[in-house]
Amino acid sequence: MTLSIFYLIFNNIRNVAFFLSSSCLVLCSIGISAEVSAAGSQAHIKGRFGSVHNWPIIPLAMMLMPDGRVFAYGTTTDGKQSANLNYVIWDPSKGTSAAAFQVLSNSTETDIFCAAQAIIPTTGHALVLGGDSLVNGIRNYANNNVNIFDFATDSLIRQTKNMTYKRWYATAVTLSNGNHIVLGGRNNKPFAGTSTKPSTEATYSPTPEIRALNGSWRTLYSASSEEAYGELGGGSWNYPRAWLNPQGNIFIINHAGAMYNLNQYGSGSLTKYKERTAASSPSLPSIMFAPGRILSIRKDRVAVVVDINDARAPVITPVGQPIRDRQYGNATVLANGHVWMNGGSSTGNTLTGVALDSELWNPTTGTWSAAASATRSRLYHSASMLLPDGTVITAGGGAPGPVNQLNGEVYFPPYLFKKDGSGQFAARPKITDAPSHMIGWNQSFSVEATHTIARITLTRLGTVTHSFDNESRFLDLPVSQAGRIVTVKSPASASIIPPGFYMLFAWNPWGFPSEAKIIQIGENT
Repeated sequence: MTLSIFYLIFNNIRNVAFFLSSSCLVLCSIGISAEVSAAGSQAHIKGRFGSVHNWPIIPLAMMLMPDGRVFAYGTTTDGKQSANLNYVIWDPSKGTSAAAFQVLSNSTETDIFCAAQAIIPTTGHALVLGGDSLVNGIRNYANNNVNIFDFATDSLIRQTKNMTYKRWYATAVTLSNGNHIVLGGRNNKPFAGTSTKPSTEATYSPTPEIRALNGSWRTLYSASSEEAYGELGGGSWNYPRAWLNPQGNIFIINHAGAMYNLNQYGSGSLTKYKERTAASSPSLPSIMFAPGRILSIRKDRVAVVVDINDARAPVITPVGQPIRDRQYGNATVLANGHVWMNGGSSTGNTLTGVALDSELWNPTTGTWSAAASATRSRLYHSASMLLPDGTVITAGGGAPGPVNQLNGEVYFPPYLFKKDGSGQFAARPKITDAPSHMIGWNQSFSVEATHTIARITLTRLGTVTHSFDNESRFLDLPVSQAGRIVTVKSPASASIIPPGFYMLFAWNPWGFPSEAKIIQIGENT
């Protein structure tokens, strides 16, 4: 017994010593850690922002690629509305200087401004659907083009098979078989006309359609709805809030508070639930923070969790009141499953009532707490997204807006700092071995790190625009016994974790995460 106790104490001391001497004291691979100095006693509670850095465009849409780089688009290099000229690649491992950004020419003849977007699960390529179009020299009409960004060649490629409907401000959702469903969007804009330009009436695209992995399209004619994702429902065409549900169908909350189940099979069918929640608007975020659970921000600082795990009906639970009214703000699921909200204004796209401070929501307690304050406003056309090192990039805003923000800031969450109030970065484990091959569902696999792993979390690569990360998914993978090598099991079903690419974080017993290993989950053949 004495020898056993001695051995246990010795091993704990050895682990602590290794932890304290670890060379991974800061954000190892990402080049932005040096920008953050000691943050003071609140960093381990509120987190910390890095310094403001320049962006070559306003990145109103951002997608994280499987190689850890960010594909972004939105404006010209002088901040004017248009994405038919260029797009940008940011390599966070090179820091935030001009050398970390590439401005590349968009030669597709498609203006992808305000398009729908998702990641193709088999390749990791970015799928960009629709966007802007000029009619008689007037912007904000729609196109039905399909474009794919290939991160291996940094090329944006126009596809030969278009959507059936033109869509501007639509939403794309990845299905359990890897296909994509696209919902909503506007076709024509309302325009009064001039002496030289004819008037146009607003028209919308309220019929969903599905793109197969081979590029072919199927229209869900029987699921058309103006209320669910068309003209009605509080402007439900405007980036419809939609997710793959645990039953394999599509769950939708419209901006007026009505909820629907969309059956994707055959010609489709749509069922409206009798349950409803408070009204919201396209300027307020909703995000899936756990399997089948959505944090939805509604008007007047109402926050609810919508649980869609029961096929019979959604369950709506109030979860307190956010500290700020954040119209045009963003919500981001962090590496630990908490939700960080930043940006926005109480008056919409103006600087009156602008929120520079951010806040955190704890899904375990349902409570909101104050977090660090930024330097720049983030309003309409801003975006925030989790990065593989556990930080969050928040950037953009403008075109139009009170300020064209051709810049960004990096938020360092509390879990990156020592808990002693020193404001110093904590030592972090490093993943030394994780699967490089595709992982199937309900499959066991091993993860090895530089010291003890107590927790494994998965977060889907982000695809964020217009206050909505439609691809967001987070999951804890139970660790049966802590150790430097642990065995975990992937989720049981593709409806819980759709095929695609995920950031895998390994956490030590002190609550500090590794940098993520990006893994692929899919049909393991």
